[in-house]
Amino acid sequence: MTTRLFKEFTELYGQGFRPYTGEVLAEVYERLKCNDPKKAYWVCRWPLLYCFGCTKRCAPRTPDGFQVMLPEGGQCVPGKFAISPAEMLASKPFLRADEAAYCLCISQSQVYAITAEGKLVRHLDKPFRVTSESVREEMNRIDL
Repeated sequence: MTTRLFKEFTELYGQGFRPYTGEVLAEVYERLKCNDPKKAYWVCRWPLLYCFGCTKRCAPRTPDGFQVMLPEGGQCVPGKFAISPAEMLASKPFLRADEAAYCLCISQSQVYAITAEGKLVRHLDKPFRVTSESVREEMNRIDL
């Protein structure tokens, strides 16, 4: 990797771009007139995409032909916390209301409401804290 390429990549990474792991249809490469699609290395901040496979640095105008990417780690508010919800749950036994809201992708008032319903286990002493384990269990509750 050249210094210039490394600088370009780190600048995009700092802007929130991450490696693209979705499927890309062959028509995308035809539309971009790509010589060697096997070398393509895409980074994205959905819906913006850039290819680092060759010196052309292709950037399609639309994400048509690309599989839609969801936010990594269930992040709802990018940049609010420096760690992912999974890392937060693993590193802290108790979470504040804003941290629990971040992990569950809900509002703080909803955290208070579902705690009152008994879905989250609250620490009895103030300030308000809920257990990471109860947040993890709520994250795994799905309706099939």
